[in-house]
Amino acid sequence: TLVDREALRPGFKFNHWELRGVPIRIEVGPKDLEKGACVVARRDQGKEGKQFGVMVDDSLPGIVAERLQEVQDSLLAAAREFRDGNIVDVSTYDELKEVVEAGKWARGPWAGSDEEEKQIKDETGATLRCFPFDADNSSAKSCFYSGRDDAEIAIFSKSY
Repeated sequence: TLVDREALRPGFKFNHWELRGVPIRIEVGPKDLEKGACVVARRDQGKEGKQFGVMVDDSLPGIVAERLQEVQDSLLAAAREFRDGNIVDVSTYDELKEVVEAGKWARGPWAGSDEEEKQIKDETGATLRCFPFDADNSSAKSCFYSGRDDAEIAIFSKSY
């Protein structure tokens, strides 16, 4: 595909695609054309993510595929770290209110009704987000809100 946007500055062109979430940038300039090479840049790493002198031959698709996998692995690790750093275990409704007020996610035993869930939303702004698949429900004691014993681990948080 030929994209001739020569009248635009490089910073504008780079930003245009970064805003759209394109993870890899391939730069080809006049000197690169003479050498049959290009620059492959990961957008999530800034200057450190540039690989210079990549030959434009049959190996280029493999190099791009490797960089895409590296970006995916890096973003997934950062997302998991953020998630795990923002989940707080709670066992009382007061703890849930404190955690939600701090902007974090509250994980605790839940056996409430739809009406009780609505009360929590009205009082705290938090809603039930999920019942984690990997939760150990055997560790769930009584519900932090209703006191019922048939609790499952659930996560509550505000939506922003």
